[in-house]
Amino acid sequence: MVLACANCHGADGHGGQVRMMMYSFDVPDITWPVLTTANSDRPAYTEQGVKDAITEGLDSEGGRLEAPMPVWHMSEGDLNDLIAFLKTLK
Repeated sequence: MVLACANCHGADGHGGQVRMMMYSFDVPDITWPVLTTANSDRPAYTEQGVKDAITEGLDSEGGRLEAPMPVWHMSEGDLNDLIAFLKTLK
């Protein structure tokens, strides 16, 4: 099975409840305004912080993101394109 961000976060980036195989889990909203605004659970992500979340599996405080969030391996160009796309999600 090939996975992409939209498999869990949805085409609009709003996340929600996801069932995959025999598991069910809550997937966070990854729209740019939500990522870059602090909330009671975490500090705001910076652009570099979002890149670190995607490529290193780190949250906005530098801790490990929870499973099932994978670590993605991609070129710098693809990562920059992904960030540009995330900035369009509202």
